Amino acid sequence: MYTPGENLTIDEQLLAFRGRAVFRMYIPKKPAKYGLKLILCCDNKSKYLLGAIPYVAKQEPPPQRDLSLGHYYVRQLTRPYHQSNRNVTVDNWFTSIPLAMDLQSNCGLTLVGTIKSNKKEIPSQMRSMEGRIPGSSAFLYDDYMTLVSYAPLTKKGKSSKLVHLLSTMHSTPTLGDHGKPEVVLFYNSTKGGIDAFDQMCATYSCSRKTQRWQLCIFYGMLNAGGINSWIVHSANCTSAGRPPLRRRTFLMELAMELIRPWAQHRLTRPTLSCELVALIRSAFDLPSQPPQAAQAPEREVALLHNSHFNPEKRCRDCPGTAKKSNVANLLRRKWLTSLATRWILLITPPNSIGLEVHPAGIRDS
Repeated sequence: MYTPGENLTIDEQLLAFRGRAVFRMYIPKKPAKYGLKLILCCDNKSKYLLGAIPYVAKQEPPPQRDLSLGHYYVRQLTRPYHQSNRNVTVDNWFTSIPLAMDLQSNCGLTLVGTIKSNKKEIPSQMRSMEGRIPGSSAFLYDDYMTLVSYAPLTKKGKSSKLVHLLSTMHSTPTLGDHGKPEVVLFYNSTKGGIDAFDQMCATYSCSRKTQRWQLCIFYGMLNAGGINSWIVHSANCTSAGRPPLRRRTFLMELAMELIRPWAQHRLTRPTLSCELVALIRSAFDLPSQPPQAAQAPEREVALLHNSHFNPEKRCRDCPGTAKKSNVANLLRRKWLTSLATRWILLITPPNSIGLEVHPAGIRDS
C-alpha cells in the first residue's frame, strides 16, 4: 500500500466528454469545457492519486444532508488518513468554517485553503478595501483557525480585490518573501498537486473519442493507473540506487506487457489472417514459423465450418452496380472451385485421375 506524504491536495478534474450524460458538466475555464467532473485526492509531493469520486451534482445528494458537497467530498476522500496529522489543501469551492473545525476536532487533520469572501463567518472589516495598501495583510485568529485577508500587489501597483485564506495549520502572523504571509506561500506551494496530475494525464493519454460515459471514465482510470505505476517504479528505482525509466518508455513497455498474453493467444486461432500473424510476430519479436503446405486445407476447412464466414458477402472489388444475387453466385462458385482444386492437387496430380480444371469448375476429361 502506498503511503503518502504530509501534504494532500484535493481538487477537481474534467474528463473531456461531449456525449449524453445527465451529470455532464460545462466549465468554461477548462481546456475541454465539456466533460465529466471528478473530485481527486493526491499526494502533493509525488502526485500519486489516492482516491476519486465522480461529481454527479444534484442527481445524488450526499448521505449526510447537514453537510455541504465540498465538506462531504473532503471527508470521504481523507477517511483513510484520519488521525494522521496530515494537511489538506483545497480551493474555495471546498473550504468552509464547519469543514475546518470538523477536520481539526474529529479527523486529526489540518486545512489550508482559499475561502469565498461572501461567507457569513467573515467579518465586514476583513472584506473592505477601504484604507488597504497593496501588498498588505490582515490577520484574524481563533482558538483553532487563522483567517488571512491579503491585498495582492499587481504590476500596476494597485490591488483590485482581496484574497482570503483559512488555515488551521498556522497560528502566527509570519511574513515571507515580498511581504506575503506564510499562509499564502504555503498554499501556493501545495495547491498544484491535482493540476500537475491532470497535466501528466494529458501529456501521454490513452483516451479516445467516445459517446459512452462509461468508456470515458475507464480511459481516465487507465491514465491514472499508468501514472501511479510509474511513480511506484520511480520510488523503487531510487531506493535501489538506479535511475528510473522515462515515463514515455515505461508506459510503452507496460502496454506491451499487458498486450502480449492476448496477442500470443490470438496466434493459436487458425482463422487469423497472415497479415495479422506477421504483425504480431514482428511487434513482439516472436520467431516466425515456416509455411507448411499441409496446413492449407485445414485452414480452408476451418473457414468452411466458421459460422461468421459468409460467401454471399459483396466483394470489395465488384462494381457497386452489380446485382447482389449475381455477385453472391459468382463468389460462391469461385470459393468452392478454389477449395476443391486445392484438395485435389494436394492428394493426387490432376492428370492421373482424368480431371481438368476449368475456370468455371471441375469436370471429367
